[in-house]
Amino acid sequence: MQPQQPNHLNGQARGPVTAVIACYGDSDVVERNLAAFARQSFRDFELIIADDGSPEDYGPLLERWAPRFVHPIQHVRHEDLGFRKTRVLNRAVRVSRFDRLIFVDMDCLPHQDFVRNHVRYLEPGGVLACRRVNVQRQDVPAVEQIWQHGLQFGALRLFHLWLRGRAGLIEHGIVLPVAYETSYRGILGSNFSAWKSDLEKINGFNAEFAGPGWEDTDIDYRLRLAGVKIRTLRHKIVEYHVEHPVRVISDTLNYERLAAVQAKQAMRATVGLAEIREGDFEHMIYDPKSAR
Repeated sequence: MQPQQPNHLNGQARGPVTAVIACYGDSDVVERNLAAFARQSFRDFELIIADDGSPEDYGPLLERWAPRFVHPIQHVRHEDLGFRKTRVLNRAVRVSRFDRLIFVDMDCLPHQDFVRNHVRYLEPGGVLACRRVNVQRQDVPAVEQIWQHGLQFGALRLFHLWLRGRAGLIEHGIVLPVAYETSYRGILGSNFSAWKSDLEKINGFNAEFAGPGWEDTDIDYRLRLAGVKIRTLRHKIVEYHVEHPVRVISDTLNYERLAAVQAKQAMRATVGLAEIREGDFEHMIYDPKSAR
């Protein structure tokens, strides 16, 4: 068991928080993500697996990893009716126990200080919208290596991979002692954090966005309508995206939905948190105490 480390940033405790991992299939990548989260320098967080109807059973995996976390792992799941990420993310927000939430995709593996720096730099009334490095799956360490030694994607290794055409956007993977804010870049759904109260103010994610594409722009736009400031930091909040074939994006229909939201300046999602009904999703909890 990895020893727990103190949760002190700038001399003050700043936890706890919730990290939500959007998942579908590919339990091998999911487990690597769990291993990377289990090695975080900041430990006072819960994990929620937001499962978009995966055909794989994550249960045994989550039972095995639960003892390596401070808080129980929560798992929300609904029926597989196609890409419904926004809907299942709302279920994760609904069951979350803490007032700050970090959102990632399962194929984006966090740097060891990922949670710590989201907690450190997320300010009230704001969102942190950060970026990711692209790496090839063949270069990602095995699960046990990640658990024992971390991801080990230092600047030199990323540079060597880039020279060989096996890494991209490596400038987003350089961790420096000082963070700096860039001009507005918008929310990337695989790496952002927000306050639960701000998400509730806009009724969460818009579940009418079915299929991938434009759902990140939608929630970014509605949060800004609510007066939330979107900030992008560089060289602090780093994650590594495991590259895969590009999925088809439902440009036309979701873009029309986005255009309608913008034309009406509609801050609240038409189908969001308030429309959740008891029993319309599965909810499992894997408690590290009971698993020991």
